[in-house]
Amino acid sequence: MVSGARRVIVFLAATVVLVACLATLETLVRRAGWRHETTRRIAHVLACLYAVVSHSVLPLWAFVLACSVFLVVLVVSRRLRVLTAVHVTRRDSLGEVYLPGGIIIAALAGETAGSDDVFLASILILAFADVAAGVTGDILRSPTKTWWGSLVFFLVAGVVAVACGFPPLTALAVATVTAGVERVSSRGTDNLSVPLAAGMLLALLPR
Repeated sequence: MVSGARRVIVFLAATVVLVACLATLETLVRRAGWRHETTRRIAHVLACLYAVVSHSVLPLWAFVLACSVFLVVLVVSRRLRVLTAVHVTRRDSLGEVYLPGGIIIAALAGETAGSDDVFLASILILAFADVAAGVTGDILRSPTKTWWGSLVFFLVAGVVAVACGFPPLTALAVATVTAGVERVSSRGTDNLSVPLAAGMLLALLPR
């Protein structure tokens, strides 16, 4: 089997797994009464991990095309209320629709820098730091973003950047800026602004 065929198979398998997971989350919401905030955050992490896998096997043009297709699917799903496990939230947010755009931004930043680590760190910050901040808000039972959530975002983002091979000072700068960007972004626009800020800084700052 040629390498190209293996890459296609990996991408298709990852896509099937993601769709199956989203269907499972929707079932858990409709039949088991799971909270929408919980399923939405799980879906957010799964989508980011799916992006990491897809990015590793697809050329940039195909990756951007795949993200664009998912964006259209999400817009249609939101209008028809198909995936309530993803779309329903206690805040007024279009975060799930913005997410594919943020992933594309991270991919372009990585391509510009000539480093897959830039893409990887940007996506993992979006996946884990963003969700960790939201969970912190849930624990505090706050309907709005909190400074404690921003602190948790900062810590997780810094750890992710260091784990992806960036030096501590670069990680500190990225964590500080992205935590601030996430704090001031509203209606889910942090899914665009966080990978944009992270990707630009990681591409420009010393390795």
